[in-house]
This record gives sequence, structure tokens and C-alpha cells, in this order.
Amino acid sequence: TIRRETIIGSRRLSNYWWASVVGAASIGFLFVGIQSYITTIEIRFFPQGLVMSLYGFVGIGLSLYLWCTIIWSIGSGFNEFNKENGFVRIFRWGFPGKYRKIDL
Repeated sequence: TIRRETIIGSRRLSNYWWASVVGAASIGFLFVGIQSYITTIEIRFFPQGLVMSLYGFVGIGLSLYLWCTIIWSIGSGFNEFNKENGFVRIFRWGFPGKYRKIDL
């Protein structure tokens, strides 16, 4: 008999949550940083607004990375156990490129 266990990888509910929260928060940081440059609000541009803009850009990058791992389904695949042959097969999806399919 062959038994197959499915692995969901990066498409977990928690990853959707964190990608959304990090994206929304980083857009907020970037907005406040840009707003401090344009107008005279309570936050001065140098150094607070500049640092908040930097945090916004870094957060957007992290959010895009998380969304890409979800879209590409990194880490998903299956484990297959064949009792007849005594054979174990492990398959996972990796990052796009030459070695995207990992089949052991």
C-alpha cells in the first residue's frame, strides 16, 4: 500500500495574516514618514520621519517576500510511503529557478 501525506507549506492562515498585517503597517509607516516631509506635523522629518520611511520600505519588502512565498507555495508538497517496496519519497516546491522541484 502507498500512503501519501500532503504538506501545505507556506499557505497557512498565519502567513496570510502576517503578510497582510506587515503590509498594512508598513504602508502606514511610509505614509507618516512622507507626510512628515511634506507638511509640518508633530513628527519632524529628520530623524523620526526618515526612520519611519525606512521602516515602511523595509516592511513593504518583507510583505512582498511573504506574499511571493504564499503565491509560489514554498514548502508545500507530499511525503509518500510505499510499504510494498520499502520506498520513501519526499517532494517539496522551492523557490523559482533551476531547482524549484525538490524530490528526494
